[in-house]
Amino acid sequence: MRQKQKKSWRNIWKRQKKLPECRKQGGRDGSLLPEYRKGIIMIEKMVENLVEVNDAAAHLRNQGDMEALRRLAKKWAIPYKQTEDFIQGRRYRLTEIPIEQKTFRTASEKLREEILVLDDKDFAGIIGWHIIQKSEADPKLAISVMKKHKSLQRCLDFVMKKAFETATEQAKKKGLDRVRENTALTVTEKTVFPWAEEYYRREDEDETRAKEAAKKKEILLEWKQEELKSIPDGEKAVTKRGAGKTKESAPKKKETDGQMSLFDLA
Repeated sequence: MRQKQKKSWRNIWKRQKKLPECRKQGGRDGSLLPEYRKGIIMIEKMVENLVEVNDAAAHLRNQGDMEALRRLAKKWAIPYKQTEDFIQGRRYRLTEIPIEQKTFRTASEKLREEILVLDDKDFAGIIGWHIIQKSEADPKLAISVMKKHKSLQRCLDFVMKKAFETATEQAKKKGLDRVRENTALTVTEKTVFPWAEEYYRREDEDETRAKEAAKKKEILLEWKQEELKSIPDGEKAVTKRGAGKTKESAPKKKETDGQMSLFDLA
């Protein structure tokens, strides 16, 4: 089924490349011909990952269809400013491709790619290579590394969090209420490596998804705020008045006989 979708998506893509002239022949008011609009909507629906999002965004920018491009970016929770930078030509791609959306054959291949991207041999490199060695000897760990939501970046964040918790405990033992700024904490490999392994072995998919959902919610709120800025003040006022009328016309709930409300108590 997936192969059929891909084939259909590619066919639509090829037809889209022939549609600029069709788009130009639309109405004088800027409306689009049904064939062009249908093709755009089909592409938006069939894009399945951020690799295809970048391809579609580049295609839409080349055709000058910024409305569809912004709609696509909003759907995939791409930050508003990042989208505008891409439209203005200040970005090569609309978005970066996260590790979890790339395909890897082995845990070692995935970790090597992450080490290369993070480019930090003294921290990410040391921990990453340790996990590579461990995963080659431990199939269960290798399976955990290959999980989509697991990443070396999140592993490093987990290690940093554990280190901060350790520093906080030491500060409390000294009678301090918090960790002082620029406090140095010496942590050996015997402590750090088990933390890294703990991250990969723990079941945290639901927690990770919840954080991603919260981040997506913030991005969509940003889009809503930016879209409101583009609405003329007159239209905003009409919208607010309409909302107020709707609220006033809402039927009032009847109070049960003999039941006291908060207003009765006031």
